[in-house]
Amino acid sequence: MKLFKVLPALTAFLLPGMAMAQFNLALGTYELANGSKGEAELKLVLAQEGKPTVVMGVKNGNKRTFRTSEINAFTIDNHSFITIKDFRFRSGSDADFKDPVLLEILETGPVELYYYYYLVEMGPNFKAHAKLPVLRKTGTNVFFAYSPTRTPGFDQKLAPGTFVAALFPADPVLQRKFAINGIPHAQLRAAVHAYNEGVRLPR
Repeated sequence: MKLFKVLPALTAFLLPGMAMAQFNLALGTYELANGSKGEAELKLVLAQEGKPTVVMGVKNGNKRTFRTSEINAFTIDNHSFITIKDFRFRSGSDADFKDPVLLEILETGPVELYYYYYLVEMGPNFKAHAKLPVLRKTGTNVFFAYSPTRTPGFDQKLAPGTFVAALFPADPVLQRKFAINGIPHAQLRAAVHAYNEGVRLPR
């Protein structure tokens, strides 16, 4: 099946053009679960049609596929990913698997921001890449989903969206914005980065 653009109301939650590198072969590095490291052309292949999410690598004309349980971290064209076990927000075609998930690292610091990518079927012969922003307090493994009610193919019962606001106790104004999904996806990374740098919104 082909990937299609979906309705304009959903485009903010689908894969942006600037992120397409993850899904096409590009030079990258990887660190495997057994400790070995290397460089290769890599691409991310999302779960679909009964097959789990994998990282495909090509080096010197030889192809290799890494399941998420075999890889700890990798980069593709300056996009960095880590594997996470027991991720409770599995969605779309990825929902039937138990392997660790791959999250793209967007922001680190006291509050960490990631994107979780998955493939969602929007109708007959109609698939798209979706992304769910997830956040956590550094040093923990409890993730919170941002704007889950607006993310296609996501089971709303998995994540009441207001919980993410608790990650920003030092900024009540920012807390309120997160509680009502008041920060556009395009500004999400900047908002988290500013909070981590000690910038607070005026009351």
